[in-house]
Amino acid sequence: MSDWDDDDFDIDSYLANEEKREEIAKLHQLARDCNDEQQYAKAEKFYQRAAELAEELNNLSLMIEERFGLAIMQTMQGKDKAALGTFTWLMEVAYSPDLSRDLTEDDLWCVAGGFMCFVDVGRYLPDMAAADLHRVIDRGLDWLSSIGKRDWTSGLRFQRGMLWQSQGRKEAALEELEAALALCRRYPDAPGATVSSHVLKVADLLREMGKLEEAENYYREVAESYEFDSYDQRWAWKGLAQVALQRQDWTNAESYALKSLELARGIESPNPMMLAYNVLGDVYWQQKQVEPAISAKIQAWHYARQMKIEEDLYELYRDFAEIRIYQATHDTTNGNSQRYLPKAQQWLSRALPLAICLDRQVNSTECQTEIQNLQGEYLALLQGEST
Repeated sequence: MSDWDDDDFDIDSYLANEEKREEIAKLHQLARDCNDEQQYAKAEKFYQRAAELAEELNNLSLMIEERFGLAIMQTMQGKDKAALGTFTWLMEVAYSPDLSRDLTEDDLWCVAGGFMCFVDVGRYLPDMAAADLHRVIDRGLDWLSSIGKRDWTSGLRFQRGMLWQSQGRKEAALEELEAALALCRRYPDAPGATVSSHVLKVADLLREMGKLEEAENYYREVAESYEFDSYDQRWAWKGLAQVALQRQDWTNAESYALKSLELARGIESPNPMMLAYNVLGDVYWQQKQVEPAISAKIQAWHYARQMKIEEDLYELYRDFAEIRIYQATHDTTNGNSQRYLPKAQQWLSRALPLAICLDRQVNSTECQTEIQNLQGEYLALLQGEST
């Protein structure tokens, strides 16, 4: 017997629900269109409304799809803590017998993405230990195996590689990221990071390891192809700028950094702008062009404050302290270079608590050592002033 034949069938409720489904479909398409144009704030609003309507319908598949889309748009704007709740809920769906019983293929795709995105977001939250994130990865891999989706593992292996990278296990991280990239190329429609993100993360790690020629080849695969969108190309040009910096090729470094900034301006998110300005600041700072370096770093700081990501803020506070210490040593234009020391101390005092939190997450002392070294330079200058 169909709903139409049920004695309790309510035609008004049925038609109202049909209208909501139609509205959800329209909102979803609008959100996707905005996402394609990197208009993430607008896309977030459309997904938010679609998710609310899906909840009113109490339709699990629609709730999964619209909430997942909403959370992704939040992460693209640096709203990681807001998105974390959705990713946690998706993992709960995976392990709930009542909820997971009738999940469709599309539902499973989003739920798998929840595991991956939870780890991705967690890496930027210093109060979340790396060991806990590794457990989420293991649980996600076990779950994928239990539902017969071993070809969907690239996203979780990608996250594991990045965790190892943050813990200083670079050789192991490179092996894992390259394996994840190979899987992603083979199964490009699997949930998780795109092929271009896999390529660029491998490039970033190779650059960190000093393998500049290999890194450049990966960056150029994305930067010089029309296949990839402006978000990925902006990342690739930033990477090429960093490679040029390590080669002390100042002309190309500045040109590539400005190209990254140009692309970032067309993206509705503070993160690309922060990264582009930050690398531009590095280009000037490594040449000891202090004023343009400070100007670019201040722009980066304004965008970093919008996102409130501790790692980005730490790096900027550290860089400001280093610049002020340099000025206290080298700026003799008006005979009062010591005036920079209080400014250096202010930035060091902001950087240290973040260094402690970041190190605690990955069981390291690297960030604290950086700040302690700068504090040593600061104190030596301060003592020289007093004597």
